Amino acid sequence: MENINKKKEEIKYFLKKYYNFESFRLGQEQAIDNILNKRDSVVVMPTGGGKSLIFQLPALVLEGVTIVVSPLIALMKDQVESLAKLGIPATFINSSISLSETNSRLNEIKNGFYKIIYVAPERFYSVSFLESLRELKVSLFAVDEAHCISSWGHDFRPSYLKLKNVIELLKKPVVVALTATATPEVRDDIVRQLNLVNPDVIVTGFSRDNIQFGVIHSNTNRKADFILDAISGANGGSGIVYVGTRSKADEILERLLESGIEAVAYHAGMDSESRDWVQNNFMSGKAQVVVATNAFGMGINKSDIRFVIHHDIPGTIEAYYQEAGRAGRDSLPSFCLLLYSPSDRYLREFFIKGDNPEPELIVKIYKVLLEKDEESIKGSILLTYSELAKELSESVPEMAIGTALKILEKEGYLSRPNDKSGSAFLKTKVDFATMLSSLSSRSKVQIEALNKIHNRFKDEMEKGWEFNLEDVASLINVKKDSILRMIKKLAEKDLLEYRPPFRGTEVKILKRVKPDDLKLDFDALSDKLKRAENKLNEMENYAYHSSCRQKYILRYFGEFSAKSCGKCDQCLRGESLAENDEIEPIKNFRQKEYLI
Repeated sequence: MENINKKKEEIKYFLKKYYNFESFRLGQEQAIDNILNKRDSVVVMPTGGGKSLIFQLPALVLEGVTIVVSPLIALMKDQVESLAKLGIPATFINSSISLSETNSRLNEIKNGFYKIIYVAPERFYSVSFLESLRELKVSLFAVDEAHCISSWGHDFRPSYLKLKNVIELLKKPVVVALTATATPEVRDDIVRQLNLVNPDVIVTGFSRDNIQFGVIHSNTNRKADFILDAISGANGGSGIVYVGTRSKADEILERLLESGIEAVAYHAGMDSESRDWVQNNFMSGKAQVVVATNAFGMGINKSDIRFVIHHDIPGTIEAYYQEAGRAGRDSLPSFCLLLYSPSDRYLREFFIKGDNPEPELIVKIYKVLLEKDEESIKGSILLTYSELAKELSESVPEMAIGTALKILEKEGYLSRPNDKSGSAFLKTKVDFATMLSSLSSRSKVQIEALNKIHNRFKDEMEKGWEFNLEDVASLINVKKDSILRMIKKLAEKDLLEYRPPFRGTEVKILKRVKPDDLKLDFDALSDKLKRAENKLNEMENYAYHSSCRQKYILRYFGEFSAKSCGKCDQCLRGESLAENDEIEPIKNFRQKEYLI
């Protein structure tokens, strides 16, 4: 006990020294006490509630190292850099570093250079990596974004299912599992999937008292107008506009730029350099707004985000609350606005269908692959999703084909060792002056891109030009996405011919069976589809809900005693603005009659 008390005093000292906090936030001390007393914990704490400190502080006083499982490379990089600035020895191991660099870091870990090691869950598939871990003294095993381990959750990742075996391999160190979005059933599943025995489940509550929620019912064509008005009502504060597709991100970005708003776009189709550039510009304040798909946000440690606007309805309450929770992490008043149109549901149903292909489709795809494998002379098949779709009798989204391939790969029927890509093609149809005049004078980056490409590749463009977009972006020093937006804009106006690069996948058949004899858990796939549809219903009900928005969300997460927030659009109906003078953004909206 004396030793534990000493460690706790050290932790309080480090709390002040490194983080400049005088005391713990709700739930932090209880979780840290559990760690020091070698009791496992599941911690459910709202975004911005201080989950990271729960494992970072004990790591400094425990023997050996703390392993932190984290799902995103950007998240690891951000946290390790933040810790380095504080003088806390930390590193990460993931696919962004080479094998030699991985081995170098592992040697440094063995020699005591680091106290905290962030690891991507996919690394635990490597036998050699697991053997290296055997040699370490691991006192704490922290599972960040722990809802990813549950197939009941909104962001299930099969790689998380390896964690219980890793915990056994490490001789059962203390485990702390942390998440901001877990319903009671997901919490139970986290305990079950990690094989935790009598853990302490700490739920500090999901309420974010400084955030105001509102919903505007609007047709799709008017949503951009509402976004512009909402941003102007934020009085210069920074924010995120979430959209459902990459094309919509580009469309809204262009509208913001034309309106004089410093904005950037972020989505999964961008290369890592472009994503880093966008993130750095937003974090530094050079860009007021980032327009993004749900690829953006996890681990973004920007405390002064004043607003989060959803152009399209998310697929689940968990996803919505996690994204909305990126506003107001400094505890100052912030707002979260959902723009809802009944047609939004079609996009979500498209994604659900893509993420949950029907059993018959999986069987058909496997049959096509078997036939193509017999025709192949190289022992592997190279094709695109669109080519595969043409082989099927019905129209199938490429997303569904990708998911079907993942399911077949997960069950050992095939492997996909390499993704392949080729060159894009470009040929001008009109003269340079005509192309230049077709771009808006406010699209300065696109004009710059066109000028630089024309100056360097004029002859190639006139003859017909096969090119690599990454190489061209590097040569003319313009971001790849800016070039691509410019090209697509001119192609839409039929001023040039553009063919995107070939993007395909290499498939190798590992197990050959009759298609009807595929051994897949079709009942589990059916249950997954039903859960996704039910969660979408819950999200859509939120948009139509006629009383407190935040109370609806809290009850969804199991807080049935939650009280009305008193400041969302529904709570403010019938109240005078004078009674809510401190709530500037929503007051602005109400004055324009957007939330009533």
